[in-house]
Amino acid sequence: MIDKKLKILTIGLSADMVESIKKKLKRSRIRHHVSVVQTIDESEIGPKDFHAVFYYANLQPLRVLDGIKKINQTFTKSALIWLTAKIDVKSSVNSFRYGVFDILTLPLDDKDVNVVFSRLKLYGAFQEGVMSPERAVLQMFSHPESFSERSSVSAQLMSYLNIFFEIEKNIQFKTSKTVLNSLQARLNLDDRQLKKIQRFIVDDFGLIFGLKFTRDKCYFLLKDTEGVVNYLVLKNKSSWSIQEIISGYLSNVVRTSLAILAETKKRQDILELSQTDEVTGLFNQRKLVEDLQYFIAKFEQDKGGFSLLFIDIDYFKTVNDRFGHVIGSQLLIDMSRVLKSQLRESDLVYRYGGDEFIVLLPDTSLELAKKVAVRINDKVKSETFKITDGPDYNLSLSIGIGRFPEDATDAKSIIHFADEMMYLSKKSGRGKVFHVTEVAEVV
Repeated sequence: MIDKKLKILTIGLSADMVESIKKKLKRSRIRHHVSVVQTIDESEIGPKDFHAVFYYANLQPLRVLDGIKKINQTFTKSALIWLTAKIDVKSSVNSFRYGVFDILTLPLDDKDVNVVFSRLKLYGAFQEGVMSPERAVLQMFSHPESFSERSSVSAQLMSYLNIFFEIEKNIQFKTSKTVLNSLQARLNLDDRQLKKIQRFIVDDFGLIFGLKFTRDKCYFLLKDTEGVVNYLVLKNKSSWSIQEIISGYLSNVVRTSLAILAETKKRQDILELSQTDEVTGLFNQRKLVEDLQYFIAKFEQDKGGFSLLFIDIDYFKTVNDRFGHVIGSQLLIDMSRVLKSQLRESDLVYRYGGDEFIVLLPDTSLELAKKVAVRINDKVKSETFKITDGPDYNLSLSIGIGRFPEDATDAKSIIHFADEMMYLSKKSGRGKVFHVTEVAEVV
C-alpha cells in the first residue's frame, strides 16, 4: 500500500495539524494525497476509499465516540486515527471498542506518528480490499457492547453489505402492511412465507430476512429505525459467494449484538430510574453525589474545578398551601424546564428535594457562575407560570454559590457550603444570588 499513494482524509484538524502530518509523510518518503474536511457530514459527500482517516474533535467524550462510530460506518475500510489533546484510560478503552485503529496525542510527536505509519504498512493488505466475509464480521461486530441502539447495528450491517454488494434497489416501508402488500405483488409470496415475514417484522432480534437468492443477486429485508423496513436488491461485486457473505455466522453475530444491546438498555433503564427524580425528570440526590465524586476525582488529573448553585424557590410553601401539591408539582416541572433552558449542554441540574435544586457547572469560574445564577434568576422573575383554574403566578429564587476546591474539598462539604450561601441569600431579602459576603442584586 505505501509503495502506492497513501490516501488520507482529515476531519476537524486545524491547518497546522494537517501541515504537520504532511511534513512527517514527506520525511518518511511516503507518497500521499490528503483530503481535508471540518465535519463528519462534509466527509459523506467525498470518496470513501481512503486508507486512513485522521479525526479530531474538541467535544464531550460521548459525542467524540458517536463521531468515531459514524466515521467507521461511513469509511468501512479505512484505519481511523483519533487525535486528542488529552486522554484517560476510560476514553482510550472506549475509543478502541468503537473501532479506533490508533490514538495520537497533541502536540504531535514524530516518534508516535512514525509508529502509526509503520502500523499502516502492516495494515496494507486489508486496506487494498483483501477482505473476507469472516474478517469483515470480526472487524465490524467484534465489540457488540459499543452499539447504543438498534439503528446503529442496522447501519453497521449495511456498511458490511456495501463491502461486497452493489445496491440495485432500496425501497423503504414504514408500516408492516405496506411491506406485505408490496412483497406479495413483487415476489408472489405464499401464505407461509408471508407469515414468516410477519413474525420477522415483530421479532425484536430480527434485523435481516432473506427473501430470494440467485447466483449473483440477493433480495432481502433489513430493519432500520423503528417501524422502517428496507427492501433491498443487491448485486454481488466480490469473489465470495452470497452464501459465504450472508452466512449463519453473520446472523449469529448480529443476533448476539442485538441481545447484548437489549440487556444493556434494560440495565441502563433501571440505572436511569434510580438516578432520576420522578416528578421533574431531573437527576436526583444519588446522581448528584456520584457526579460530584467523579468531578472531584477528575480534578486530581486536570485541575479543572467546578461551581455549584444551590437554588431554592422563594415562598413555594405558599403555593402548596394555597393550590395543593398537584399544582405544586406542575410548577416544579415548569421550573426544571426554565433551569435547563438557561444552561449549557455540559451543565448538570438536579432536584435536591422539595423546592430545592442544584446546578453543577463543570470548568466554571466563580465569576461566570455568578453570571449564570443571575441569568437564571432574571429568567425566572420574567416568566409567568400558569396555574390550572387559578391565577398566573410569578416566582423568584434564592441562589447560593459554592466553588470547588476554594470553598470546600469534598462532596458533602461543597453541598453544605452552597446551601449556607443560599440561606444567607434568603436572609438578605430573597430573590438574590449570594457567595460569602457578596450579594448579587437581581432586577
